[in-house]
Amino acid sequence: MELERGIVYIASGAAFVKDAERSAHSAKRQHPDLPICLFSDVPSDDPVFDIRREIKNPHRRSKLDCIIQSPFHKTLYLDSDTRVVGSIVEPFALLDRYDFAACHVENRHPVTSVTARLKADGVEPGFTGFNGGVFYYRMTDRVRRFFEAWAEEFKTQNARWDQPILRKLLWMMPDVTVIALPPEYNVRTVRALLFRSRNESQVRIIHWPYYKSGDPLVRRLWRTLRTMRFDPCNLVALWKALRS
Repeated sequence: MELERGIVYIASGAAFVKDAERSAHSAKRQHPDLPICLFSDVPSDDPVFDIRREIKNPHRRSKLDCIIQSPFHKTLYLDSDTRVVGSIVEPFALLDRYDFAACHVENRHPVTSVTARLKADGVEPGFTGFNGGVFYYRMTDRVRRFFEAWAEEFKTQNARWDQPILRKLLWMMPDVTVIALPPEYNVRTVRALLFRSRNESQVRIIHWPYYKSGDPLVRRLWRTLRTMRFDPCNLVALWKALRS
């Protein structure tokens, strides 16, 4: 029986399963009645998961095989290195009109960002990619075909990153309707968390390298705290803006 809506985690390896447990507890604190499903190759007896499914042939991007198997009609997929700190149910209503909802990728510099440099032929530069670690979707036939194409192309290319393929396919398969979520549903930087005014919306989901417990603590802290930095060249842009 397909349930109406819920959260899906997909974790391979004991460390990622532990991370998923911690993230799931943060979601349950916000929404105790929202069901959560875990796909994993390592068993978890944590009662935070209402549904458990086994990953039979795990690999680095097992999520591409499992998202299509969601037990929910409307699904929020969350990476394990996330924390839910506010309400996350509002975007489910968007899935009555759209197939896919996610936040734009923040690191889009054509030189310094690795995934931004992986440009796809035929995709307009103005079509911004979406982060593949937090997204909502509804399961329809066209979304199923889209996910199958995503998984197949990732394997065919023996790719390292799945986000450039996600961007390419969303452009090439326009029958899959997509809407961009506001950034509070996928806060990737310390800067975005700290420098918020009272007039801005509450942060809903934090998505930081710090939550990857399998990495050494120093690496987790460094990769997270460096997101607070700014480019000094922006001071030049500020000066030009003030003079214009």
